[in-house]
Amino acid sequence: MKVARSFGGVFFGVTVVLLLISTAAAAGAAPSASSTGYDVSYPQCGRRLPAPGAFAIVGVNGGLPYSANTCLKAQFEWAATSSGTRGAKASLYINTANPGPAVSTHWPNGQHDPKECDGTWSTNCAYDYGWNAAGDAFNMAAAALAAQTPASSVPWWLDVETANSWSSQDLTTNTAALGGYLARLADLAPSQPVGIYSAAGAWATITGAASASSPINDPFDTIPNWVAGATAKTAPSFCTRSFTGGPVRYVQYVSNGIDNDYPC
Repeated sequence: MKVARSFGGVFFGVTVVLLLISTAAAAGAAPSASSTGYDVSYPQCGRRLPAPGAFAIVGVNGGLPYSANTCLKAQFEWAATSSGTRGAKASLYINTANPGPAVSTHWPNGQHDPKECDGTWSTNCAYDYGWNAAGDAFNMAAAALAAQTPASSVPWWLDVETANSWSSQDLTTNTAALGGYLARLADLAPSQPVGIYSAAGAWATITGAASASSPINDPFDTIPNWVAGATAKTAPSFCTRSFTGGPVRYVQYVSNGIDNDYPC
């Protein structure tokens, strides 16, 4: 998981050893290998991937908005050979952020659609930033996958972590940015679900929603969740740990050095 630091109102994260979000352990066996999947992205470039599982979720970006996973095409081809029959065999996820004008050269200024943006760190401009960044990621995926799969034909996920830059002074701009991401992907892939990957602690830090029932989650309470922070043994119990109030679709845990995902 990620731990946030705050500098001048912007959160920056550092990777640390993955820890359980909760010490509550569930009894029972580890998930079946025949039903679990994987998620991969730029850190796995050049590495040998395991035999395909039931499904896989592939990162479009290189860790930040407006960056590229240079292995996207090859990793998606691997994902498409997954063996599952329940849901999509291959999905995509993108990195999200709300960096503000001082940090990002991609911060909108003078944009009129979908929101009027004057270049400040406001809810309108944050929304436009999310809208634009989602469109950029979609276009990268469309170009990489053009020969095999339309980018509009697969499910999408937003990776929401404190590792990227967010406002620590006005959390409403963070939720506005996420709204822009969600709306743009819904516009570009209208027949596909768009979900959110995060963990309760990270989600609370970024949005201010201290519980799934928080009113802050009202715009997100039907969005599918992909929950981080489990182990192989505790993964089934995390299917009830929605951070937005939406249904939990997947639970992530690490096994044999790679991210595994348990379907709920």
